[in-house]
Amino acid sequence: MRNIIFTLILINLFSSCSSKEDSELGGFVFYSYPSFYSGFKIELNNNTKKVTVLIPYEYSLADSISPKTWKFIDSTNLASIKKLLPKDNKFETKPTELEFEKLKDELQKLSKIKSHKIPPEDGITIYLETKSTKNKISKSIFYSPNKLSESGKIISNVYSITSSIYKENTKVEDAIENSQRYFNSPIFVLKSANPLYVKFLDDNCDELENEIAKLPFSKTIFVDLTNFHKDKDKCLEKIIRKKYSKIKWILKANENYGFAE
Repeated sequence: MRNIIFTLILINLFSSCSSKEDSELGGFVFYSYPSFYSGFKIELNNNTKKVTVLIPYEYSLADSISPKTWKFIDSTNLASIKKLLPKDNKFETKPTELEFEKLKDELQKLSKIKSHKIPPEDGITIYLETKSTKNKISKSIFYSPNKLSESGKIISNVYSITSSIYKENTKVEDAIENSQRYFNSPIFVLKSANPLYVKFLDDNCDELENEIAKLPFSKTIFVDLTNFHKDKDKCLEKIIRKKYSKIKWILKANENYGFAE
């Protein structure tokens, strides 16, 4: 009987602590900044139960001193035009309660992990702000965490849950894929088996043939290169043609990927 009472006391204690922690949580801001691709930001609002993804509009600022010389624009000039500059792409949604709670849980776990201290030269930087309802902010930063580490696994889960929430949004999908490259480096994503539609992200020539062998058989394959940043002639097309006789290409209009201009 004593054991049962003690257990009930512990359950109530942990439950009240969890409830208090949740009631004091205002939300999270999660930044994902890969070295060679566009980053993105996730904002989770615990009051409205909304999730917002912001993807920065890519531009640079330069001050032309002469036809061959420039410098970064100074802060005074920047302040005067700040409201006129291109804005971030902003995508706000209210996910299902389950999706929201799963994302919040992963971010809470990440906020409790010890931050990294020394940044690498290249890689990916993950920055997390935890906001309380009283506008107190605590910060954590992770530099290129190992994909098998506790923080690496949680970050990968954050990407997966956010992908599920925004599965119909291509801009968000591309941004998340560009960060995922630093954790699991997928060669492609199978988006449909019938029709066979494959989105290629990389062309690791040493692994490509084995990976393509895992794809379903079909006379025709739709090959999506809209987030592929290499020349298809290096090895991609040659290896795909070993298995598929008909290739239908989906390309970005402003890139040729090795096709004749």
